[in-house]
Amino acid sequence: MFNHFERYLKFPICTFDAKVGVLCPKCEDRLKNGEITEADVKASFVLAKLLNQFPVLDKLTLKRAYRVGDDYVLLFNQGEAKQVLSNKQVMSKLKEALGNVWVTEQTSDARQFLENLMYPIRLLTINIVWLPDGSRHIKAIIAGQETNNLPIDLNKVKEITKIITGDEIVFEFEKGKFTKKSSIVRTR
Repeated sequence: MFNHFERYLKFPICTFDAKVGVLCPKCEDRLKNGEITEADVKASFVLAKLLNQFPVLDKLTLKRAYRVGDDYVLLFNQGEAKQVLSNKQVMSKLKEALGNVWVTEQTSDARQFLENLMYPIRLLTINIVWLPDGSRHIKAIIAGQETNNLPIDLNKVKEITKIITGDEIVFEFEKGKFTKKSSIVRTR
C-alpha cells in the first residue's frame, strides 16, 4: 500500500517555501518576530535545492541554522549529523553554497555536540564543571599531540559552542604517551 505520510526533509521554514525559494506571509512574520533567522532561511533554501541530488537528505530535520561570523552552523535532529558529515559530496555542495559549514546536532549531550562539530578530530573525553550560577565549563581532551595542522579551527569551535550552548570550553591534547624511552621496566 502506498504511504501518503512519507517523511521528507524538514526545515525551520515551510517546506513549500524552502522548495520555491520564497517565504510565505506566515514565515515572513516568523522572521520579523525572531522565531527564525536569515541563516535558517538561507540554509533551508540550499538544502531544498540539494534534495534532488542527494536522497540521503530526505529523512533529515534541520532544527536551526546559525551564522557565526562568515560561517554557517547547521543543527540537525539527534542522530542525523553523521549522515551529512560522512557524505563528502553533500559537504562539498554545502560549502560551495554557504561557505564554511559546521554540522552538528541539537542535543543535550555535550560530547555528541562537540564530536560532530569537531569531526574528523577524535575526542578522548570531556569533563564538565557546573558553576554555582548554573553555567558550565567544559574541558575537552583531544586524541594525539598538539599540532598546527589541525583540520579545524579550535577557536571557532569555542565561539560556536559559546553562542549555541552558552558553554565555555577549554581544549587540551592527550599527554603521557608511552614510548620506549619513557616505558617503565620492572625488575625481579
